[in-house]
Amino acid sequence: MVSTRYPAGIPVEQQATHRISRQKRILAIVVVISFALDFKGAVGGSLIQFLMGGLNTAAFLVLAATCRMALPRKGLGAFVFWGWVAFLVTGTLGAFVNVTPFDQYIRIVYPFTLLLEGFLVAWWTMRNSHDAITIVSAMMSAAVVSLFFTLAWGFYFTEQGVEQIRYQILSPLIPLLIVATGYDLFFARRRRLWSLVLLVITLGVIAISVTRGPLLVVGFVVVLVLLVTFRNALRTASLPRPLIQAVVLGSFVGVIGLTIAIVFNPEALGRWVHRGLGEARNVTFWTRVAAILGQFQALNANPLGWLTGQGFGSSYPWLFSEFPWILPYLGETADTSAWFPGEFMWMPFLFYGGFIIGPIAALALIGGAVRGCRVLGALLRAQSWRLPEARPLWIGVLGYFAFLGMGFTANPFILRLAALFMGLCLGLIVAQGGSALPSLVGRRC
Repeated sequence: MVSTRYPAGIPVEQQATHRISRQKRILAIVVVISFALDFKGAVGGSLIQFLMGGLNTAAFLVLAATCRMALPRKGLGAFVFWGWVAFLVTGTLGAFVNVTPFDQYIRIVYPFTLLLEGFLVAWWTMRNSHDAITIVSAMMSAAVVSLFFTLAWGFYFTEQGVEQIRYQILSPLIPLLIVATGYDLFFARRRRLWSLVLLVITLGVIAISVTRGPLLVVGFVVVLVLLVTFRNALRTASLPRPLIQAVVLGSFVGVIGLTIAIVFNPEALGRWVHRGLGEARNVTFWTRVAAILGQFQALNANPLGWLTGQGFGSSYPWLFSEFPWILPYLGETADTSAWFPGEFMWMPFLFYGGFIIGPIAALALIGGAVRGCRVLGALLRAQSWRLPEARPLWIGVLGYFAFLGMGFTANPFILRLAALFMGLCLGLIVAQGGSALPSLVGRRC
């Protein structure tokens, strides 16, 4: 039988290669979109979320078998992979030693595992620009689905008021959406009307939720981009025009989003003023400090803590008593112990992995940030912001910066979808940063 899928004359071996590449793209897309309908709330362990986890795991295992478990052998990729594996093993050993309840262990370790999964998926499937474009498009589609589904879930299914569903209406991919749509709108000039609508809606959701974290994340990304840009400007004595346009027009779009939010929810402005200028403005910060101190106290009290850590899912005291001025805002029913990672991303590495392995996991993420800055500098020097084949790298770098910034305000490892996409962005930077840049440097927009 003669195959009609491929033109005549194409060797059978090449047809098989194309077929395997197509299978890998499909499996990677399934992994990417598997948690697009994930949600936050009291029913966090519902049947639909177990089904999403099962679909994600099945697609990943089939993809791993298709790629023959090809692992990074050297360089930053090997350091990220083996460092993260050591962290997962050490945290699991610590949980076993400290007899951590299994349900707590699995809920905490799973997002950390998803980062490694996302990293490997990107490593296996995003080494050429064609596959990277397809999979990054799937990532953005999943982010849009998550934005609207999370908004609908918060308003129509939780049956709570606006003040109670602040976090339920915020998709964990909102920081990624902001930087990606901002790039498409101001730099790539791609689907500008759609990008503008998405950006305004995203900013409107943030304004309604009265949550400062996503705005701080965007500020973190902007500062990093400006630092890399000015470093390049010292060499080239010029600033890219799209950057200036992004600063001016981005401020205008932000005002539009805030205005729309106030029109639909007039009380939002008063709550923003209260959170930003009122007496409660520092409560969020000091509750994070209380969690950090509690984790360090529990780790320091364990003789084996420096080696094995406390393990994933271990409990720690939430030391509110050290900051009595925040107690009136928390109420008498506030928990004095916790087992979730905490809002500050960096301390859990020590708490779960100990003083030896924990820093290695943190260094893996920092190494990705350093590689991201180098890639961003090369992309700016190549003036590649309007090249379609450069878009995956741009979104990968900006998205990774956004998730790193998120680690200072709302730990991405509390959320499955955020951890998975952080791993995808990191893997994209590591897998394609070295191979795609030489071909882009010689081209201009």
